[in-house]
Amino acid sequence: MNGQHMDIAQLLDALCEHFDDELERQQNVLVVCRAMGRGARVNDYEYLEAKATALHVLIRQAVAAEQVRLALVRRVVDHFDLPREQQTLSGLIAVAPEPWRQRMLEFQVLMRATLESTRRLVRDNNRVMRRTLQVINETLSALSLCAPDQGGYTGQGAAPRPEHAAPALIDHRG
Repeated sequence: MNGQHMDIAQLLDALCEHFDDELERQQNVLVVCRAMGRGARVNDYEYLEAKATALHVLIRQAVAAEQVRLALVRRVVDHFDLPREQQTLSGLIAVAPEPWRQRMLEFQVLMRATLESTRRLVRDNNRVMRRTLQVINETLSALSLCAPDQGGYTGQGAAPRPEHAAPALIDHRG
């Protein structure tokens, strides 16, 4: 093997390893989104908050990994001298030699399936959360209609003066 071929082999290995890491990260995102849906359905807000934190970590990791991926892809694209319209994963798969072609193809199939599952799950979770929020808002509105007006605070945040306060239902005489 000459040095040029070895360089591209190492580069393709690094790119495929990066793809494997990204697939694992996206599968973890899917797992966290499933857990968030379960938490939303039982109104476990602490659990939801913990899962949201985990999701945030995964997103930060994906953003950081993006720079590495772009650099690797750029080097592979330059090596194969791909025209702009073929600078896609499908374009890379078309020109990559085996065994990297197969690894990239498997990554593409699994990543598409994972991302589609995540999209569907996020849509479902959003519907559940919107419905939960609607029920909470309706409950609060109903409660506000039942609660007697105690005068509260003025628009400036001060307690109302006695002449503006609502009379008590029971005064000091009972």
